[in-house]
Order: sequence, then C-alpha cells, then structure tokens
Amino acid sequence: MLHSVPRFPASPVFSRFGTRQSWNSVLRPLLPSFVADYLFPDHRPTWRLHSTSYLDGLRGIASVIVFICHYTEENFGALTASYGIHEDEPPGLLQLPYLRIIFSGRPMVHIFFVISGFVLSYKPIKAIHARDLDQCYTALASSTFRRAFRLFGPCIVSTLIVLYLFQTGYLVDPAPLDTWTKQFWRWKGAVFHQISWPWAWDRDLRPAYDIHLWTIPIEFVHSMLLFMVILMLSRVRLRIRQAAVFGLMAYCLACGKWAGFEFLAGLFLAEVHLLQHAQPKAWESSDVGDEADKDVLASIMKVLHLSLIFVGLFIGGWPNFDADKTPGIRYFLAQTPFPFAAMDPLAPQKFWFGLSAVFIVWSVGELAFLRNFFEGPVAQYCGRISYAVYICHGPVLGLFQEPVLGLPYSPPTGSPGMPGFKKPIMGWGVKGHLGVANSTQTTVSWFFGLCIIGPMVIWAADVFWRAVDTPVVNLGKKLENACLDNAEPSPRSQGYSAAA
Repeated sequence: MLHSVPRFPASPVFSRFGTRQSWNSVLRPLLPSFVADYLFPDHRPTWRLHSTSYLDGLRGIASVIVFICHYTEENFGALTASYGIHEDEPPGLLQLPYLRIIFSGRPMVHIFFVISGFVLSYKPIKAIHARDLDQCYTALASSTFRRAFRLFGPCIVSTLIVLYLFQTGYLVDPAPLDTWTKQFWRWKGAVFHQISWPWAWDRDLRPAYDIHLWTIPIEFVHSMLLFMVILMLSRVRLRIRQAAVFGLMAYCLACGKWAGFEFLAGLFLAEVHLLQHAQPKAWESSDVGDEADKDVLASIMKVLHLSLIFVGLFIGGWPNFDADKTPGIRYFLAQTPFPFAAMDPLAPQKFWFGLSAVFIVWSVGELAFLRNFFEGPVAQYCGRISYAVYICHGPVLGLFQEPVLGLPYSPPTGSPGMPGFKKPIMGWGVKGHLGVANSTQTTVSWFFGLCIIGPMVIWAADVFWRAVDTPVVNLGKKLENACLDNAEPSPRSQGYSAAA
C-alpha cells in the first residue's frame, strides 16, 4: 500500500520547490533512505533476497556492534571489564557473558573476514561447479580489477572529510597543522602507507585520520590471496580442491596468520554451501532410513549448530583485559596453541575469534530461524549500509560523543583557601544528568547516550552509502567496462595458439 505524500505549506520557500519531483531531488539525498522512501514512495527501490542474503544481514548487524564497541570503550570503559572480577567495582548486567556481545566489536571483524571470503568466492566457485571456467576466470578478473576501488575509494573520501574537520578544528585530536598543504601531505602519507598499503598482511597499521580503517589493507591483501588460490585450484577435482583449501587453512593457523585462515575458511564454506544446494542433505536424503531416522539426524544437526553458536557467542565476550581472570575465558586462553599463545597479548583471542567466526557463519546458514532473522528488513538494511557504518562511525563519534555525553559531576577536592584546592565541576550532558557513580547509572547513561548517537551514525552512514559508497562501486564497474579489451582474436594470434 502506498502512503500519500504530505502537502507542504505554501510559502515563498516552499513555492520555489513546490512539486513532488523538486522536493524529491532536494530532500531525498539528505534524509535517511527509509524516511525518504516513506515520504516519496514513487522512487522506492526494490531489494530482492538471494541464497546468501543472510550473510549481508549478519555483516550489517556485526558492523553496528563494532560501532557500539567503540562507543562503549571510549566513553564507558568500566562496562568492558568481565563481570564481578573487580571487587572494588560493582558489576553491571551488560558485563555478563552473552549480554556483553552487544559491545564486543573485535570478534565482529573476524566475522567480516569469513563473510568476505565466502562472498568473494561464491561466484567463481559456482562457475567451476557449472563447468564454466571462462565464467570463473571472468569473475576473478572482474573482482580483482574492482577490489581496490571498492575498498579504498570510500576511505579516501571519508579521510578527506576528516582532514577538513581536523584542519578546521571540529576534531581536536590531533591539532591543526600550520598549513593546509602540510595537512594534505600528512593525509597522503596515511593513505599511501597505512590505508592502502596491503603488504603488511595482518599487521595493525593504525591509520591516521581514522584508526578504525586498520582492517581495510588486511581485507584487500587477503582478497588477492583468495583470488589466487581459487585460480590455482580452478581446474582440479572437487575433493582435491577441498583438501587443498583445508590444508591451507591449517597452514595459516600453524603460521599464526589468522586473517588468511578466515578468508580461506570463507572459501571452504562457500563450496560447502553450493554442494548442499546441489543435493539434499544427508538427513533429507531418501537413502537415509525412515522419517524417524531423518528427524533424529536433523535434530542432532540442529543441536550441533546451536551449540556452536552458544560457544561462539561466549568466546565473543572475551574481555580486552584480564582474560586470565575471567571464568570460562581463562580456560580457552590456557588452550591456545602455538604460535598464537606466544605472539602478543591479543593473539590468543584472535585465534579463538577466528574459529568461532567460522562456526558462527556456518551455523547461521544452517538454522532457519537465524537465517530468517538476518534476511529480515532491519538486518538487510544494516547490511546495505554496513561498510558506510564502519567508515563513518569513528568521525561521528569524534564530533558528537563529547557534546552529547558530557561529564559527570566532580566534587571539590581539598579545603578552600588551601593549596591544591579544586572547585567542584558541575556535570552536564547525559553523564551529568544521569550520572556514572555506580553500575546502574553507568548502564542507564550508556543506553541513553546510545539512543542519541546511534541515529546520528545511521543517518550519516545512510547518506554516505548513497552519496559515496554506491557511486564508487558504480565507478569501478564503468572503469572496468571502459578498459576491457573485447576485440576478436587476430588470425596471427589464433595461429600462434594452435602452434603452441
């Protein structure tokens, strides 16, 4: 059912843009897309689900959790500690296992990488299964050509915006440089040597202008690794290809290369997904006993996948500090194999995050109720703007978190007239009005601050998605088409090929 378009009041301002078409052209780019679609239903896009749409939804929810993670860590750090391990601080409910997944952003990065491996592999692997190697090679060439535009293009635009905000003083850390020229050359160095420099593999290069973009070069270089592996194995038999991919996954873990393991695991899951859709599952096959036997097998598999989700979400609550003191987590920490156990303090969690990400992505696709949730409208919307949320949330937090959250009341220290006396500081913002003196106040302040800043992030990401992200994707496609060599082979080249 279409909603009627509201009538705008007659005034000199509105009369200038009095038609629906003119208002559509003015307002639509500035409003969140779901608001614009409601006001202007004539231009509402249609979104169709496909067999892997649930992965888009999962990636979208994960990107929102990454934003909530950085919001929480930067403003309510006390909530990130494990429940009850600090006797001098009363615990809050959000610190409990499973509940704390709402702000556990680090495991979400590993889910991103597994999903990327799956999605980037899906089309060429599908062509291999169809015995269409030409289509496989075309898909690989196209993905390789456009990958840099897809990943780096939006980051270049976003960091240019951050450059402007730094130099004009809207963002205060770091301070503005003496000239715009110096600021530009500093930005160029960050883009060349941190954001778009992929050959550090899985190192965190901590990019200037937006430290959250540290995953982008890792994403790019492992995309190239993935394409090379698919090309290498495109002509071999199915079981040999699966064994080779599984062996490379094990090799990456043995070398401490968590991102390589995750991308290749995505490739492995993509092939499993295609095989499952090509033939009935074991418990659905007519070769497996009677209906009762099938029901038992289906129940066993459901329990298995629920257990994997259950364990994966528990591991996802791994704290940033004091893992060795956290019940349950300290067990996994003690079981971390070499070399992850000896690399650095964060390496053990990366090992377990990688394993749990693989099992979560696999199990979500096997459990109908989870797959339906991630195919729902909210998750799918988050999926469409997921990359924009990831890119935009850092600058938006830098601009608005301090004005919105403010500071809590600070009592006076010392005695009036004596050295070291400090006057009380009146609280302001969310923290000043609601307080952070105990876990209840902190949780309430966290929630209300999130309700204010969250829509700002979604709005900014929605606009960035339509104004920058989608046009960059389209630009990559146009450049690829413009550069393609579609000429017919010459007689000389055909004779050379025959002679070869």
